[in-house]
Amino acid sequence: MEILQQKKMLIERILPYLTEAPADAAQRLLGQSVSDLETILDDAITKRAQAKATEQANQHVADMRAASVSEGAWTHACCALINGKRLALVQANRDLLESLVHPGEEPSAKLYIALAQQYPQRFAWSSPPTMKSDEERRADFTLICRQNNLSECDANDKLHKSGIGIEHWAGASQVEIQKFQTDASAARQKWLVNGASPTELKTEARYETTTQLAASQRAHADASLEAYKQRDQYAGYKPLPAHIDRKALINASKDELRKWSRLYGQFQLNTALRGQQ
Repeated sequence: MEILQQKKMLIERILPYLTEAPADAAQRLLGQSVSDLETILDDAITKRAQAKATEQANQHVADMRAASVSEGAWTHACCALINGKRLALVQANRDLLESLVHPGEEPSAKLYIALAQQYPQRFAWSSPPTMKSDEERRADFTLICRQNNLSECDANDKLHKSGIGIEHWAGASQVEIQKFQTDASAARQKWLVNGASPTELKTEARYETTTQLAASQRAHADASLEAYKQRDQYAGYKPLPAHIDRKALINASKDELRKWSRLYGQFQLNTALRGQQ
């Protein structure tokens, strides 16, 4: 294959990865060598994969948080006494509550209780149990605290016994939050070993792999940047001009990059490249 054809083929693959590329990007890239174009393509593919992995990990975290918030709101709403009755612990009640939440609203026990009071005829109800044991009541209190990052202190326990809403409870301390996270991690590990289905195990394995890959890639990039910083901090480089931004760096020729590296140091160039992504 002729060199020109190789370049055109590589450029066709590079262009979709470039954001806000100038109209003459393809013409500029033609001035690069085949080796440089291959390097640019490899870098672009790696960055796209890193961005996708980070996006998936962030979305998974957001989904888990939303599920936790919804679960906490549902649990506490079912514990509340509404006109002498409680919401029945059935999926139909939960589905109905979630369908009544407007877009942009975050589920909360207060909102769920208000919806149940507004549309009582649409829900299934149950009579409150005659009396919970101390162990059952304490388990309910612990669950509410851990799902909402609230303190398990005596004051909150008294508020729980009195039926006062969690919006009036004290938040958990950092020590308590760390304990909650440790206990939750241990419970999750126990579930993975003893209770998770094969499908759930595969899903968790994919999530952990994606998260670890994203963390490893971020750590590697941070380490490289720190190395450049340590090397450059005593070299007396000039401050990087404002016009040398990410777009300019992407479109710069190899000679320009070498010149800028000598004038401003690799640390400033890499910081500009990462800071505007």
